[in-house]
Formats: sequence, structure tokens, C-alpha cells
Amino acid sequence: NALSTELRSRARELDPQGLCISANAAAKLGFGTEVFTALYAQVPRHLSRYSGRQLAMICHAWAKAHMHNDDLFALLSMQLLQRVRTLTAHEIAITVYGYAHFRKAPPELFEPLLARFGELLRGDSVTTPDLLMLANALGRISWQDGEVAAALQKYADREPNLPNV
Repeated sequence: NALSTELRSRARELDPQGLCISANAAAKLGFGTEVFTALYAQVPRHLSRYSGRQLAMICHAWAKAHMHNDDLFALLSMQLLQRVRTLTAHEIAITVYGYAHFRKAPPELFEPLLARFGELLRGDSVTTPDLLMLANALGRISWQDGEVAAALQKYADREPNLPNV
């Protein structure tokens, strides 16, 4: 309780990286709405300064904490679109996980994200955990992607004893 109180009182002092780390820590520690409300209030102040990684971390933190915030995801969407060409497979996977957790799948964001993920797949720049995280998130929102499906099939072919694949 003392830690969440301290985080709420110092949220305004956080720089973009500090906010991302604090949000992810708050999610892992199970902090509630008050902390995420205080953190969210700082997001617009740094919006143009976040890296793609930081934007992805914010998506992931809010989802991990089960803190539904339509305004947050709308704010992040435009910034993510501006940085889509620089996102890694992991960043795309945790971003899609964040949106899909709340059953959000804006095509104007997901199509470029999945196109970028496809490029990374073709360049062998996707780890198995990132592929599985993305595929799971897409399944949550019933989004079909041919390149992700093909990559999953290759994975299943390499691992014939997998349950539920």
C-alpha cells in the first residue's frame, strides 16, 4: 500500500521510460485503478517522446493489469502507426496482446502491425515465444493472418508432440 501511494504521488515526475517501467511493475504487483489512473494522466504529456518499445510496454502493462482504458489505446494507436516500421516482433506481439486482451482490433492499426510482423517472419526475426503470443492474441479476437498461420504450421510440424496445436 505504501508503494502504490508513493507511485501515485510521484507519477508526475516520471519520464517516459520511468512511466513504462512503473506501469509494468504496477501490473505485476497487482496495483489497482488509482495507480493506473495516476499513470495514465501522465501518458499524454510524453506521447510524442515514447519509443515504439515504450508504447508496446504501455499496451502490455494495462492489459496485464486488466485496466480497460479506451482513451489510452486510442492515444497509443496513432503513435504506434508512426513507429510501425521500427517495431520488433516482440513489440508487435505485446502490442497486439494489449489490444486483444480488451477485444480491440482496429484494422487501421492491426493491418500494418501484421504486415510488419510478416516481414519479420520472412526475415527469420521472430522467436517462437513471440509467434505464440501473437497467435494467441489474434485467436482471442478471431483475427486470421495467413503468414502467422503458416509460421504456426511450420512450428507444429517441427514439434509433433504439442498438445492443442
